[in-house]
Amino acid sequence: MATDRFGPFIMDGPFIMEEEEKTMPLKALAPFFVGLLLAGCTGGSTTPDPAPAPPPPGVAAGDACDAEALQDRVGQRFTATLGQTLQAKSGATTLRVLRPGTAATLDYRQDRLNVRLDERDLIAAIDCG
Repeated sequence: MATDRFGPFIMDGPFIMEEEEKTMPLKALAPFFVGLLLAGCTGGSTTPDPAPAPPPPGVAAGDACDAEALQDRVGQRFTATLGQTLQAKSGATTLRVLRPGTAATLDYRQDRLNVRLDERDLIAAIDCG
């Protein structure tokens, strides 16, 4: 069967259709496809919410750090032995040595002793947290 064109009409076999009528099914389905696309963007995920984070560990009354009595050590050269001594005298359960450029978390822990050093490994500051 040959298809002939006569102006705005298409002649295909015994039927003569306007060009607009031939594309009509696609135009009628366009809102349906747009609806499908938008439905995919609604985020209808059924994954459950994550469980809440556990509370931070508690600090017993005797585990709190006391850096006040250690301030006379500022200016001394830091060694591993001195670090152990500072930790024991402060009552802290952990010791964190911070050198220039060292990355450190910003969380505050009452039971942690921070020893801040300068470029020559001299103690610049001693504090808790």
